[in-house]
Amino acid sequence: MRVYVTRRGGLAGVALHATLDTAQLSTADATRVEAALQDLPWGRLPAEPTGADRFRYEILIEEGGHERRVELGETEIPDTLRPLLELLPGHGRIRPASGAAASGPQGAPP
Repeated sequence: MRVYVTRRGGLAGVALHATLDTAQLSTADATRVEAALQDLPWGRLPAEPTGADRFRYEILIEEGGHERRVELGETEIPDTLRPLLELLPGHGRIRPASGAAASGPQGAPP
């Protein structure tokens, strides 16, 4: 499973992209990531931002030729998703975003 995360907002307003492939993780980490993603509200419309400097996360997963996408505000991040967010700096590729939304393989970071 490939996971694409775009984080926008914060004081500086800098957007970051990260890409993570669960096939490259340990079995324990891959299991935690997949479990964290399982219960997200896939496909729902984004909620209105709750504050000017809050982070917003767009998460897209690609698995078996199918894609699912969700956008969550900082206050909507469930505790079960935190292990994924903690893994991104160590296992993902993070770079400043161009401002375009994550769009999977075509718009994914190199």
